Amino acid sequence: MPNPKFTDTLFHPLHKQNKTVIPRLFTFPFYYEPHTLSILAAKDLQNYLEHEANFNHNFGLKPNAEGLVIGKMFGVMVVENEAGTIGYLAAFSGKLAESNLHKGFVPTVYDTLNPEGFYKIGEQELNAINEKIEV
Repeated sequence: MPNPKFTDTLFHPLHKQNKTVIPRLFTFPFYYEPHTLSILAAKDLQNYLEHEANFNHNFGLKPNAEGLVIGKMFGVMVVENEAGTIGYLAAFSGKLAESNLHKGFVPTVYDTLNPEGFYKIGEQELNAINEKIEV
C-alpha cells in the first residue's frame, strides 16, 4: 500500500520527533552535524525510497536491477506548517525515472522535458543562435 504522504501532499509530517527541541536556526549540514530533525526527515525519505516508491529507476542499490545505474541526489528541508506541525519537503535533482514531476516531491522551477515549456523554448532559441554563429 502506498504511503499517503507521498501521494497526497508535499508536506510530510515527522511523527517521531517527540521532545526534540526546534532550533532557531538549522546548522549548515556540509560543515556541522545535522540537526536531529534533519536526520529524521532524511531517514523517512530513505525508507520511502527503499520500500514504497513505485517509480522505475535503477539507483544501483540492487545487484540485479534492470537498466543503467543512475545515482540521484535527494534533499529534505525541515519546515513547520501553519498548524504548527513539524515536517519536511522532499526534492530530487534532475529527472527521476524519466520525469521531472513525482507526487510527494516539490516540483522543479521549470520542466526541462515539456516541449512547450520555458526550458525547451529557450533551448530552441539558443540552438538557432548557435547555428547562425556556425554559418
